Amino acid sequence: MLNEQIRETIQMFRESFPPEMNQLIEQGAGEISALDIIERSLRKGSIAPSFELKDQHGERKSLSAYLEKGPLVLTFYRGAWCPYCNLQLKAYRDRLSEITNMGATLVAVTPEKPGALSTLVTTGVAKELLDMVATNIDFDVLHDKESNLAEQFGLQFTLPESHQQVLETFNIDVERLTGTDSYTFPDPATYVINTDGKVSWCFVPNNYRKRAEVDDILDALKQLKP
Repeated sequence: MLNEQIRETIQMFRESFPPEMNQLIEQGAGEISALDIIERSLRKGSIAPSFELKDQHGERKSLSAYLEKGPLVLTFYRGAWCPYCNLQLKAYRDRLSEITNMGATLVAVTPEKPGALSTLVTTGVAKELLDMVATNIDFDVLHDKESNLAEQFGLQFTLPESHQQVLETFNIDVERLTGTDSYTFPDPATYVINTDGKVSWCFVPNNYRKRAEVDDILDALKQLKP
């Protein structure tokens, strides 16, 4: 299960990172969990905001076009530098056929510009993080500049100072990756949007170390079947 993999990764980091690093990580995690993201995020029954964003190939994609094909699974993630995001993308990639067999389209949304891997390489980020980057992603990844769409979903937040320090320690240049120095990111929420544009299911963790399981997404899609 995805969240079990995440818990194992958290423990691995705790055992390998120096105490001061772990302290910064846990401090930031607590600050994020204290935010009111769940209260202000879009919930089941809400109308999803319309959007038109570029994918990783530079093609413009819209909500309306996706919904013409069937339900949309829309998942937000922070970036290629985030190990938990990479575990999530890999898990979804590996079971993509199960989602598409339900008649749905899977789309990921990130404030990170396309070409993140090459940017991470040129900035000298730690090899351990590079090794975790999800590659061969064969579903659309949309660039949400400055997390504007995430803000419309009520998911946007500013990364705590403690976590900004952690990123700097790992030579992660957020400004080069996102094109902005605002340090705004989305909560890693996942939505199932029905063809009428309404949210039929959502997972809003307000915790970057928890992600929607594929089995739960599939169960939500089954509920849409007549």
